[in-house]
Amino acid sequence: MSDPANEPPLVTRPEPGAHAPRSPAPPRKPRPGFWEAVVWCLVFLAGQICGAMAALLVVVGAYALGAQEPGKFILDEFDGFVKAVDPKAQGERPPVPFAFSQALAYGMLAAQFVSLGMLALVLPRRVGPDWKRQLGVRRPHPLHVVLVLLIVPGFLIMSGVIQEAFLWATGIRPPPAMKALNGVFAQFPWPLTVLAVALGPGVVEELWCRGFLGRGLSARYGVVVGVLLTSVLFAAMHVDPSQLLVIALMGAYLHFVYLATRSIWAPILLHAMNNGVSILLVLTLKPEQLDQDKHVPLIVTLVALSLMIFGTVALWTSRAELEPVLHKDDAPGGGVRGNPRGVPPSKQEEDSGWKPEYPGVSAPPAEAKMRLGYAVVSPVAVIFTVVSFGLLLYLGYRYLI
Repeated sequence: MSDPANEPPLVTRPEPGAHAPRSPAPPRKPRPGFWEAVVWCLVFLAGQICGAMAALLVVVGAYALGAQEPGKFILDEFDGFVKAVDPKAQGERPPVPFAFSQALAYGMLAAQFVSLGMLALVLPRRVGPDWKRQLGVRRPHPLHVVLVLLIVPGFLIMSGVIQEAFLWATGIRPPPAMKALNGVFAQFPWPLTVLAVALGPGVVEELWCRGFLGRGLSARYGVVVGVLLTSVLFAAMHVDPSQLLVIALMGAYLHFVYLATRSIWAPILLHAMNNGVSILLVLTLKPEQLDQDKHVPLIVTLVALSLMIFGTVALWTSRAELEPVLHKDDAPGGGVRGNPRGVPPSKQEEDSGWKPEYPGVSAPPAEAKMRLGYAVVSPVAVIFTVVSFGLLLYLGYRYLI
């Protein structure tokens, strides 16, 4: 009987292919793609509509409970609203009934809160736990804040000029409901108006469109095509054919501001200021001053265009850029940080070991050997931006107000 300790070890042959090298899994395409983005837009609209309808029913119901005949009160309010937005009505339409107008205003406010809740649920799960870094939720440069504020009146006026030209060329007329709804916020508390019309849409629409949708579409199809698709979806979400072109162009410019500043707060500021100034003019100017058939004087259009051109140049020449963090011995002039001349961005990303998840926006993580710097702004562009802004304010007061 042999000694077990001296027996040769048991040799087993591996199963065929057990140690064969596995091919790496193909990289996952950036998301969302176009059709997924369309679905997300529908989800966004459905959430806003549900939130608005729920608030409308609650507010109208609360007013009805205080009426002597709740059923008749609700029918009268609804009938008054139908007459106010009737597309076949001729002449001056009656205003939206008070209770119904308050319900609509609270409904718009509720829609923004529902959208914020959707963002809180979707962004961490679809983008990742570091979604703030990837989407550029970072403080913008003070110069960019000033430039965005200076651009606001030019942005507002040029949008109106483009809208007027589009309506003239196509023969499309704005829905009668839009004019009737202008007075909805006339007796609404102004802080809530700011939240419902300016700040709320500015935050939720920019984070959803420029941030969430734009991130995937630009990474998947390239920046130019991604911005185009994002802007078209942004316009379609407003469900108004008469404003399709102007809203798409506004979305494209907001995306430019996003790319130039690498901060989502910059387009949020421009979006909120545009909406805020618009509703302020609606609530403060006389009806004849808001007449849609009143053309903007040519000099006002030219100065507004000048403001947009020089403001855009100033933003782009001062744009945020990635630059490597150098060692003291390698930096020009003995500095600690710097961007050596002649080093292409692709080589910088390769040296840092990090590539932006979203082209043109994502900030580098703490462990990457890169940081965000800023290009040198054109002083001529800044000077002409300031001059155009001041001249436009004067002309706006002289001709439009």
